[in-house]
Amino acid sequence: MANEYGQDWRVCFGDGEEAEVFTALGGETGFSFRRSSQEIDISDKDSGAYGGTSYGKQKITISPSGNLKLPDAAFKLLSDASKAQPPEINLQIKKGSIIKYHGTVAIGNFSSEHPQTGAVTFSCDLSNVGAPIVDDLTATA
Repeated sequence: MANEYGQDWRVCFGDGEEAEVFTALGGETGFSFRRSSQEIDISDKDSGAYGGTSYGKQKITISPSGNLKLPDAAFKLLSDASKAQPPEINLQIKKGSIIKYHGTVAIGNFSSEHPQTGAVTFSCDLSNVGAPIVDDLTATA
């Protein structure tokens, strides 16, 4: 087994065309990938001293961040989609040619920072819109 390095994984956005082309987000410094589910109490009067818990539908949140480098075709796609109604875009997470995640995401909390003496940075939160087409962060081929 080999260690994985974040610099090899890229967030890419689709252009929405019929033969969709995905472009890596320029200036990306990293991203987080979070999977969560709402807790459901399945206890009843017969459960005794210990309740029962299950989990509901899954939510996947991908939060890329980076330094703004213009021109950037992927950032333009993201920016334009964030102003659309609904604010959605197709996304892939890739390591080289290996697609680890592919699905439509909703865009929320899209922001940038413009300090007087530093690089302009960006970040956003992207959440799955339904089931993804590919959801396999362990894929190696």
